[in-house]
Amino acid sequence: GGARAHLPAMTEALVRHASTSIVMRIQAYAGAIALIAVSTLAGLWVAPRWGTDAVDMIYLPAVLAAAALWGLGPALLSGVGAGLAYNFFFPEPVHTFRMNRADDIVTVVVLLTVALVTSKLAAAIRDQARLAAAHAARNATIAGFAHHLLSSSSEEEVARSACGELNRLFQCNAVL
Repeated sequence: GGARAHLPAMTEALVRHASTSIVMRIQAYAGAIALIAVSTLAGLWVAPRWGTDAVDMIYLPAVLAAAALWGLGPALLSGVGAGLAYNFFFPEPVHTFRMNRADDIVTVVVLLTVALVTSKLAAAIRDQARLAAAHAARNATIAGFAHHLLSSSSEEEVARSACGELNRLFQCNAVL
């Protein structure tokens, strides 16, 4: 009886999390594309003034940002998008995806490598932050429970504290 009452709420929470996750992924990929578009516009502004030699470097912050903010998928999209946008708009022949110079191939490879390495480093940092937060929460729970136990003056208070903590942690009824 009681477990079935929780199923609709759990199902609703899972559906809400899944739809939020999809929306967040779409936003991440859209953000990666937007960063490449802004970089391309900056390159189109810079190229007539100072030439196209350094325009490929304009894409580097976009690829780094996508990797650090959104992870591997958006990073790879930004790396490929940056390589294609750079190749299409800047080196000769302009408005084609043909790569006639080794420099152009190196640019694409470097942008993809930056995307891979940065996304992996950022993912490792995010994992460590999640782990640290989980440890901090666990330590706070242990400290709070220890405080309740140490401030108890009778066996009955210890039992009440233990049952209350078990109820809070596991959402169950506990009797001692």
